[in-house]
Amino acid sequence: MKYPSLSSPSLRDKRGQSTVEFALTLMLLMGFTMFFIRLALVFAYGNYVHYATFMAARAYQAAGDSPDSQVERAKEIVIGMLKKSQHETGVEKWPIIAKGQGGTQEVPGLAFDASQFVHGNKDSSWMQGVRYTFRSRIFLIPLGGGAQRINPLNDLELTSESWLGREVNFNECRDQMSNLGIWDNGC
Repeated sequence: MKYPSLSSPSLRDKRGQSTVEFALTLMLLMGFTMFFIRLALVFAYGNYVHYATFMAARAYQAAGDSPDSQVERAKEIVIGMLKKSQHETGVEKWPIIAKGQGGTQEVPGLAFDASQFVHGNKDSSWMQGVRYTFRSRIFLIPLGGGAQRINPLNDLELTSESWLGREVNFNECRDQMSNLGIWDNGC
């Protein structure tokens, strides 16, 4: 049996086929790999954000002097964990992964909910909490348009909430004790 030489017309036309197939397969494989790495980063960041909201909810619920001091302590926790610094509260610590959405002007993404109503009844509410919303891009290459606009195929918006039972603050406790005629410093 005689084998065709590399200079024969049938093999000369197919010399680069395996290189092209390899390049196309490699691009597809790298695209899937980068997608799953990016998705893992977003969900790991989401887990970290959930821990930050839980810690902020604990600081928010801890008995302080006033509701304002409770809010300030919770803000400090979120800023310390998710923002660049105390002076740059609008700048994310890891902006390549996610950015806070909504919330307050001072701390983007952060919202305090006065209470979560049980079946719409404000009187039976006893929970208060912290909510942080952030948006992340799944694909680093924009799909179907510019990178500036919100793209439902590329953007993922996640919200982390932590709700805890409400404790009275020091001023509320003192007022309740004085209304009952008790002059104890049990607060």
